Amino acid sequence: MKPLPPERFRDAAVILPLLGLFLLMPPLITLFARGEHLFGIPVIVIYIFGVWLALVACAALIARRLASPPDPPAD
Repeated sequence: MKPLPPERFRDAAVILPLLGLFLLMPPLITLFARGEHLFGIPVIVIYIFGVWLALVACAALIARRLASPPDPPAD
């Protein structure tokens, strides 16, 4: 599998906060703001922390990839 070029990771770094903003907007959050519980925890809390954890993990992966030096061009 061919590695993605650094430009794609820079694009992903720009899109990630916008995705987080969309996922944490009140119209979407209210879908999970019901009285239901999962393992004794309200579903909205699981959703918010799940989105937060996914955003942090994606940001860490993107940052690691952007911080690595580019591969030398193959001749």
